Amino acid sequence: MHWRWSGLRHHIRKSVNQIKLFYIFSFLLLMSCVLSCRKKNTEWNSDWVLPLAKDTISLLNYHNDSTLDNSNFQYYVDFKRTILDTYISDYLELPDTTIHQTYSPSIGIGNIPAGFTFYNSVETHDLSIPDVELKKAIVSSGSIKLSVYNPISTSAYYTISMPGVTLNGVDFEQTFFVGAGTQENPTEGEALISLDGYELDLQGTGVMGSSNLSAFNILQTSFSIMTDPEGESSSLSTSDVFEFDAKFENIKIAYAQGYFGALSFSDTAEVTIPYLDQIISGSISLNDIPLTFSIENGAKIPASATLTLLENTNTGQNTVGLLSSQLNTEHLIGPATGAWSSLIPSISSIIFDSDNSNLGSYIGNLGYTHRIGYNMKMNPLGTSTGSYNEIFPNSKVKVDLTSQFPLAIGVNGLTFSDTVSFSLNTTQLNDLINTETMELHIRSTNAFPLQGEISIEFLDDGNNLLHSIPKELILRSALDGMPDPSDNLYKASNKSVILMGNELVAHLPNTKSIVIKAHMQTSDASQSSPAAIPSNAFVYFESFLKLTTKNVLP
Repeated sequence: MHWRWSGLRHHIRKSVNQIKLFYIFSFLLLMSCVLSCRKKNTEWNSDWVLPLAKDTISLLNYHNDSTLDNSNFQYYVDFKRTILDTYISDYLELPDTTIHQTYSPSIGIGNIPAGFTFYNSVETHDLSIPDVELKKAIVSSGSIKLSVYNPISTSAYYTISMPGVTLNGVDFEQTFFVGAGTQENPTEGEALISLDGYELDLQGTGVMGSSNLSAFNILQTSFSIMTDPEGESSSLSTSDVFEFDAKFENIKIAYAQGYFGALSFSDTAEVTIPYLDQIISGSISLNDIPLTFSIENGAKIPASATLTLLENTNTGQNTVGLLSSQLNTEHLIGPATGAWSSLIPSISSIIFDSDNSNLGSYIGNLGYTHRIGYNMKMNPLGTSTGSYNEIFPNSKVKVDLTSQFPLAIGVNGLTFSDTVSFSLNTTQLNDLINTETMELHIRSTNAFPLQGEISIEFLDDGNNLLHSIPKELILRSALDGMPDPSDNLYKASNKSVILMGNELVAHLPNTKSIVIKAHMQTSDASQSSPAAIPSNAFVYFESFLKLTTKNVLP
């Protein structure tokens, strides 16, 4: 028993020592971990995405401007710009004219009773209109200011009439009351009357009863004087002078007949072609596309048209002028036919093509701004063709520039440029500080027969260049893709991942805009052979930045 107890005590002491060693080891291990954690933080990486651009581009976006027409599964350009569109009546007006008529009694009358009419006379006046011989006219707007002067000692009624000046078949007539006056200080009476819609017979028909075919610019007036029926009796002297003035002001003509002289319309018009302002370099080849100037003469007047200038300027400020024998050559245009609602304009065309001009160079300049100089003349041959002209309210002179052709293009080094705004929020700026790597991801699906590269520029708020990404292939030509039976389009997809340098990370906080430049060409860039554009062609484009950030837990 003694031995056994002694062994037990030994065993117990040994176990206690082992426990002590275990606790000492555990403590040392724990201290080691604590000390170790104080020397090294916990770290991990995370990814986040910054979207840049995402869009589907189709010519259908521009179909509503009437420039593009899609039929038979192919696009056609139906380009039309109006250079001149004006009513001829806007250039034909009567000059402000004053007609003066006077009357003095041939004999004196000692006692004129009240209500006595003592003068009624018609006079003919020649309107001085240089180089214009008007026979008939209808006034669209304007007025006549009437003034009469009463020199006798009783009030009187003055009646002004103009035979041949009618509204709805009724001669113009105006009566107004004028108070008593003296020869030294006659009493004046005034009236301002609208002539809108009045018809003017300027051949003397109102008095003569029938048209005088050789007469023109004739206006007839009459005034009569009746003493006031309720006034005092008066007397007339041969020294009394009764005066009447009719002043025509701002007379615009809606319809006219006669000879209108050599009217002319000269100007240099400026037109722009949408979307070409985004092309900054390169060249384009198109099928032969004639330019047509269509000149419309809506008046019964012989006319002529001369194109004096045709030039365009592209975004690089390079200017190309059209050279052709058709420029600075007078082209005669016949008069319109019909009348009023049945009026049919006479239309003449001036066509420029590759046979009579340097049209290829002109189109190839890709001008955004076009300047067109022109000169239109009415009656270019003077009176040698007769003196009969006629314009109607709807008579116009119109010049249109048109071009129609299938949209089949060949492109070599054509560069489009677009600018989008850019800014980072606070969270993105904080994450950007810890960015270790940055990748530009680009995905695209292209159904156009064009291939392309893209370059990107990052600008500050002063449009200063901060950073640039060189050209990278992102668009494969649809001709290199596979057919899609769902829409009968050839499509080519592409994915690109570009590793960005740390310098871009430093510039992104100051970036306010991003310039995206697309450098396009047809597959056969050496020949730039025209390739037809399907009517439902599109480009899908998506780009984003993938950033890997370092996260640290103290």
